Amino acid sequence: MPVMKKNTLFDKCVANVAPEVMEEVSLNVDIANRIYDLLKKRKMTQREFAALMGKRESEISRWLTGSHGFTTTTLAKIATVLGEPVVEVKKAHEVKYVFIPARGFVTPSESYDGAYNNQSCNYFSMTYLN
Repeated sequence: MPVMKKNTLFDKCVANVAPEVMEEVSLNVDIANRIYDLLKKRKMTQREFAALMGKRESEISRWLTGSHGFTTTTLAKIATVLGEPVVEVKKAHEVKYVFIPARGFVTPSESYDGAYNNQSCNYFSMTYLN
């Protein structure tokens, strides 16, 4: 196995890159790899994909290098064309609320003074259900 030389200049440059830039580059590479995997899974060429996306093949080729930053609009179109999400966002579980009367319903005619007040209003509690 060949031994690779260590490039200290490159290492110094990378060490000075902001963490958020490193994260962005990593995310772009992950997205490019996901698109490539989906194309491979569907046995689709870059040319066919480009035609479906309304793009030039050269642009798709640049996308797959991992240097392209994708908009959510483009990611949505890619997911639609390929039939699977490219990026998945962790979603919180669906929130469901049930309104439960905490006191009985009191009509204006049932209240002592004929008007709603703190003693005769409807009170509802909201309960969160998993």
